[in-house]
Amino acid sequence: MRLWATTGIAVLCITLAGNVSAAEPESPRPGQAASVNVARLAPSMAQPPWAAIGRVNRRPGGFCSGTLIGADKVLTAAHCVWNKRRGQWIAGEDLHFLAGYHLGTYLVHRRVAAIRLPAKITMNRRGHPRRPVNNWAILTLESPVATDAVLPLLTKRRARRLTTAKLGPLVRAGYGIYRPYALSTDTCRAVGLIGKSLLMHDCDATIFEAGHPILVKTRRGWRVLGLQMTTYKRTRRENGIGMAVLVSAIPDRSAR
Repeated sequence: MRLWATTGIAVLCITLAGNVSAAEPESPRPGQAASVNVARLAPSMAQPPWAAIGRVNRRPGGFCSGTLIGADKVLTAAHCVWNKRRGQWIAGEDLHFLAGYHLGTYLVHRRVAAIRLPAKITMNRRGHPRRPVNNWAILTLESPVATDAVLPLLTKRRARRLTTAKLGPLVRAGYGIYRPYALSTDTCRAVGLIGKSLLMHDCDATIFEAGHPILVKTRRGWRVLGLQMTTYKRTRRENGIGMAVLVSAIPDRSAR
């Protein structure tokens, strides 16, 4: 079901939803997933793969989505950790990750201790990487969390065999500007690959919903296939075409 189709002119850049206030908890207070039946919401925030997805709250204001890919590693968009107003990177101490965030409750809360970015990343005036393939960041948390909540990255071996025909159904999940306090999901399909780094898909997402993981189910369970960057739409009547960075484009996939 697609309740929030993108609107506006065609764009190939995303704008961080900085105008949405993101409350930061004063101290970790693990909560239980709220049992609210809302369209497009994950059925249970305490179950995989949803428990690994959460909000990255920024002290300057705003938020984005993040995915726990290791016991103390969170994958998110690079522009999420960029302070556009000051033209500088946000310090880790000003970032909070809330796994399984749902309507004010969350499963785990951790501060960020360090940030890893692409080696040669540069930002443009809009606050986005000049090269789309560089729109990723890996956050190291102050302490690890339970490994059963981790969503691993798709292996490089599997990624090398990628074709749109073999991918099958995909799932986009995350927090957006129109529903910032609840996880929304969408089942969709790949529509094309650009080289070995970018994935085109028809997942329902607005231009504000970057950092959402694009998931694929394998024989070993759910894996992170890509990281949502933007949605391109040529006319108001057609569905948007999304673009994601394939996780296979991230060097040193051990996320150390």
